[in-house]
Amino acid sequence: MSNFEPKEGLGRIFGNDKKQNESQPDFSGNALWRGEIVRIALWKKKDKNGKTYLNAKLSEELKKSDSVPAGTLSRPVIDDDLPF
Repeated sequence: MSNFEPKEGLGRIFGNDKKQNESQPDFSGNALWRGEIVRIALWKKKDKNGKTYLNAKLSEELKKSDSVPAGTLSRPVIDDDLPF
């Protein structure tokens, strides 16, 4: 996103112009909540009467250092050849 520094309780939401399927949010962004950056994802939905609403999901912000490179193991390697 941008270098925007949100204030407590505030954030930014952007439209998803690269959405390719229904599991991807229509809007997403970040906000500062209780001192932590949270990710916000929103989907446009319709209720049984046809009225439009937004369905929301809040999650911890994924930091680049938290991501696992493709092809790496997600569990520890156990070396059974240790002499002790």
